[in-house]
Amino acid sequence: MWWYIAFSIIFTIYAVDLVFLFVASLFATITEYFVPPITSAATRAYKKQQKRNAAKQQQQAAVAKVQLEDSKDAHKGQDVSIMVDTRSKQQAVKMPDSPVKAAGNDFSHLTDLYNGEFPKVLIQLPMYNEDAHCDLIIQRCCKIKWPSHRLLIQVCDDSTRESVRQKVDAAVISALEQGHNVQLVRRDNRSGYKAGAMVDGMSRVEDQGFEYVAIFDADFEPPEDFLYQAVIHMVRDDNLAFVQTCWTFTNSDSLLTWAQKVGLDFHFAVEQRARSFLGHFFNFNGTAGVWRVQAINDAGGWESDTVVEDMDLSLRVYLKGWRSIYLHDVKCPNELPSTLSAYKTQQFRWLSGPMQIVRKSFKNIWYSKDIGFLSKLNCYWFFCRYFVFAVVTMVALLASPIILWLDPWVWGFPTIYFLVSANVAVVVYFYFTIFSYVFLLFSVVGQRTDRLNFAVSVVCLSACESSMLAQAATTDGSTFLATVLAMSFKSLVHFACCNLHALLPCEHCSTWNGRQCAK
Repeated sequence: MWWYIAFSIIFTIYAVDLVFLFVASLFATITEYFVPPITSAATRAYKKQQKRNAAKQQQQAAVAKVQLEDSKDAHKGQDVSIMVDTRSKQQAVKMPDSPVKAAGNDFSHLTDLYNGEFPKVLIQLPMYNEDAHCDLIIQRCCKIKWPSHRLLIQVCDDSTRESVRQKVDAAVISALEQGHNVQLVRRDNRSGYKAGAMVDGMSRVEDQGFEYVAIFDADFEPPEDFLYQAVIHMVRDDNLAFVQTCWTFTNSDSLLTWAQKVGLDFHFAVEQRARSFLGHFFNFNGTAGVWRVQAINDAGGWESDTVVEDMDLSLRVYLKGWRSIYLHDVKCPNELPSTLSAYKTQQFRWLSGPMQIVRKSFKNIWYSKDIGFLSKLNCYWFFCRYFVFAVVTMVALLASPIILWLDPWVWGFPTIYFLVSANVAVVVYFYFTIFSYVFLLFSVVGQRTDRLNFAVSVVCLSACESSMLAQAATTDGSTFLATVLAMSFKSLVHFACCNLHALLPCEHCSTWNGRQCAK
C-alpha cells in the first residue's frame, strides 16, 4: 500500500503549491484594489476627474438647451422684428461650451509624478529575421512618450535575410527623419544570440549614462505611456532590479493560441502576481519590462550559457539582494505562436532552460549571503517544481498498472488519501480551483463549441507540455512525434487511473470494489 501513500504525497505537493499561489494572488488583487500602485492610483484619479468634468459639461449643455427652448416659447405669437443687441462683448451672455472629450494622449497625471526629473532610458529591440514585425516594433516604440533628449531606441538586428535587413533599414531611416533618436546595431556573428545582442548594444552606449533599459520583442505592442507607468517605480525604489508588466494577446482566435492564452493568463494573473506580492523570487519574462542598468552590471550582465537568459539574470540579481515587482495593470499586447512548430520551439526553451539553471546555480543559491534561508528554499522550490510536474505525469501513467497487477485496490486510509489527493490535483490541474474553472468555462463566448474547445484545449495543451518536457530531458528531436502520441491522453489517463478502480465491480463477485472481496 506504500505506493498509494507515495503517489498521494506527490499529488498533495502539486495541488498545495498551486492553490497557495491562487490564494496569494487573491490577496494581492484585494490589496491592489484598496492600495493601488502609484501609477494606478494616479490613473484612477485622473479618470474620475475626467468623468466629473464630462458630467458637468453635459449638465451645463442640458441647462443651456432648456433655457434656449424656454426663450423660443416666450417669443411665440409676437410680431417678428429685428432685434439688435447693443451690449458690449463683456456683458454678452456666454453659452456653456459643448462637451469636449479629453485627449487620449494626455499623460499629465503620470508626468507629474516625476517632478520634471526624467532619467535616461534605453529601449532595446533584439530581433532575428522578424519579417512580419521588424518595422512595426520600431514604429510602435517611436510612439512611446518620454522626453526625446532622454530616450534612445536601439535596434539590435541579427537578421541574416537581406529582405528583413532592408525593412529594418527603411524603418530606422523613417524614424530618424521624423526626429526620433534611433540607433541600429548589427554584429558580424550571432554569438550569444539574444543575450549577446543586448550585451553588444549596451557596450556601445555604456558611457552615455543610461540608467534604465526597456526590452521588447518584435511582436509586442507597447502602450504609449509604458515608460511613464513602469520607470517611476524604479525611481522611487533604489532596490528594484526590474519591473515586469502583464502580457495580453491579440491572436487568440485558433484553438492552439487560445489554449496558450488561458495558460499564460494564469501565469501572469496568479503566479507572477502572487510571487511579486509575497516578495518571492519570480523571473523576468524576457520582454515587456524595464531593467536597472546598475542591477544588470552588479549581477555580471547578460549571460548566454543557458537558453533562458532572462530567468538566469533574474535569479542572479535576486541572489545579490535586489527586488523586483510585477505590474498587472500595465498591459503589453503581443502575438502567440500560431503554429505547432513555433510553439514546440518556445516550449522546449521554457522547459529545458530551468533545468540548465538548476545545474548552473544550485550551489550559488545555497552560498548566497544576501538572501535568507527561507528565500533559498523558495528558489529551490521554484526550479524543482518542474520535476514535480514531470513526476505527476509519471504517477498518472503508472497508477493503473500498479493497481491492476501489483497492489489491488482495497478501501483504507492509503487508498482514500490517494483518491482524494489525486482528484484534488485533477481539479487544480484544470486551472486550480473549481471556482476558477467555472469562471474560465463561462467567461468564454457563450457558445457550446467554445466550451468544448476549452475542455479539448486543456487536454491537448497538457499533452504538448508533457511532450516538450520529455523532449527537453532527452534532447532528441526524432522522438517528438512518438512522445506527443504517447502523452496525448495524459489528462484522461490521470483522471481514469485515479477513479476507475474505485468504481468498477469486482471481477470475482457482484459487489463494488468499495467492499473488500473475500477472494
